[in-house]
Amino acid sequence: MNKALFSLYVRKAIENYIMLKKYFLLNLILISSIGFSQNIKGEVQFQTPFTDNRNETKAIKKISEHLKDNLIVGLGEGTHGTKEFNEIRSEISKQLIGKNDFKIVAFESSYGDAAYLNEAVNSDVDLKVALKKYMTSIWQTKEINTLLEWIRAYNKNHKDKVIISGFDTDTLMRTAEILKKPGNFGKDYSDITGEIQKRAMLQDEMWEKQNDPSFRLDMQKVIKNGTEGYLLTKKIDSLFGEKMDLSSKLALEHLKLGFKIPYEASKKNYDVSRDFIMAEMIKNIQSGYNKKMILFAHDGHVALKPILVDGMGGYLKEKYGKKYYALATSTVLGTYSATEDPRAVKNNRYTSYPLPKQLENSWEEKLASKKSENYFVDFRSSNEEIYGKAFKMRLLGYNSITPATEKFTITEPIKMNECFDGIIFIKHTNASEHLFTD
Repeated sequence: MNKALFSLYVRKAIENYIMLKKYFLLNLILISSIGFSQNIKGEVQFQTPFTDNRNETKAIKKISEHLKDNLIVGLGEGTHGTKEFNEIRSEISKQLIGKNDFKIVAFESSYGDAAYLNEAVNSDVDLKVALKKYMTSIWQTKEINTLLEWIRAYNKNHKDKVIISGFDTDTLMRTAEILKKPGNFGKDYSDITGEIQKRAMLQDEMWEKQNDPSFRLDMQKVIKNGTEGYLLTKKIDSLFGEKMDLSSKLALEHLKLGFKIPYEASKKNYDVSRDFIMAEMIKNIQSGYNKKMILFAHDGHVALKPILVDGMGGYLKEKYGKKYYALATSTVLGTYSATEDPRAVKNNRYTSYPLPKQLENSWEEKLASKKSENYFVDFRSSNEEIYGKAFKMRLLGYNSITPATEKFTITEPIKMNECFDGIIFIKHTNASEHLFTD
């Protein structure tokens, strides 16, 4: 081989090597790109807003596929005042109602109030007025009103109607009114239910007056009143319980649970928690109607383990096992609505606040670091190990954060997949749009 030909051969070999190297590098980049963009097992990505968007309807359907086979689905909220949390939970609820036979939507609000709201939904009254009259202020939002309007339309076209219910015991007066409705049980029934109503009214009054800075709570009076109320509910149960219809039975159970904490306090037993009480009421509602159920409540309440609060979800898991699904929601940027009142009642005023700064080495930081800004993850099927690691998390209630209260919004390090069955993360969110601002 002559020198010129050899030089040409070497040059071609080098060019081929360079081209081959580029080819392998390009393929490596493409393979890596495809691998990163593929859906991770158990994950659904989406964009906001959620309504009137064909692609987002597909995302909601995919999320609902992970929830549909459960008996009770707890739809949590990382704050009590986030518009997008209400919207996406409403869209999921519509899917579960319309396609998967869920027929109870229950709120973190009083059973009696919700029962009257249920009547309003199945009538032609102004639902905004009904929300103001019957529901705790955290639910008096445009987003929840839109969901209730949808349920009203659904019920008009279906025999098996959606039932609006509540499982909290913050107020008892309207529950006592339900208990008084049956008029065929005689004077003894009327007398006892009248006495129960008096105790319910006083307990409600003691709760609401705590928003007045000048009010001083008489705890001994509350305990005495609650104990009397509890014993009266036990008495009426023994005399008339077997004769009651389902509505009256559920009202009686709600009153019994509502008076239970002060009754137990009279015996120096302080271990009965609000979350235990709410879980018991949920069990009563679900078993009474024997229907699949959706819960709207705070992340801390739907959780499978105690995080800041006792976690009614843990009690529900004891009874329902894998048939209870706890779904959290979380965010990191934007605004949220909150009240300065210490107690959530029907007439709180709400203001929009910026979300607090992201905590270092927290779940918010980890969740926000994903390429997708908005997504759902089902921990039951996810193959990502990070959800089994422990990080702190921030949970906001209906109050704004102050330097004195901020520490009460931050959990101890928790393993996400032990506390919840899934999570919806929305990177940028906005304050709920409240119906009444004056």
